[in-house]
Amino acid sequence: MDNVTLLVIVLIALALVVALVIFFVSRRRGRQQQERQEAARREYGSEYERLVEERGSEREAEQELRKRRERLDDETRPLSEESRGGYHERWQWVERTFVDDPGASLGEADRVVEEILIERNFPMDSRQEASEGVGVMHPDVVEDFREAQ
Repeated sequence: MDNVTLLVIVLIALALVVALVIFFVSRRRGRQQQERQEAARREYGSEYERLVEERGSEREAEQELRKRRERLDDETRPLSEESRGGYHERWQWVERTFVDDPGASLGEADRVVEEILIERNFPMDSRQEASEGVGVMHPDVVEDFREAQ
C-alpha cells in the first residue's frame, strides 16, 4: 500500500468518525430539547399550549414562559397566614351566597381575586399582563381567570 492510499483510508476513517460524533451529539441535543419542552408542557399546561399556538414555536413558548416565571419569582411575594385566612373566609362567603345572590357573590369574588393579586405584587397594568402572570404561576386556573375577566 502506498502513502496516498493510506492517506485516503485515514481521511475516510476520520470523516466517518467526525460524522458519527456529529450524529450522536445532535441526537442528544434533540432529546434534551424534547425533554425540556415536555417539562415545560407539564409545568405550564394549557398556557404552554396556548403560547405554542400563538408563537408557532415550542422553543419560543418555553423560553417566554421561563422568562416570565423568573421575573415573577423575583417580583411576587407570598401571602401572610393572616391574609390567607381572611381571603379564605371571604371566599367561603362567595360560595355560600352565590345561589341566593349571584351578582353580589361575583362582585366579591372579583374583589377577592384582585386584592390577592395586588397583595402578592402580581403585574396588573393590563388584563393581558395579569393573565400572563397567573398563567405561569397558576396554569391550572388561568383559563378560568381569563374567562372571568
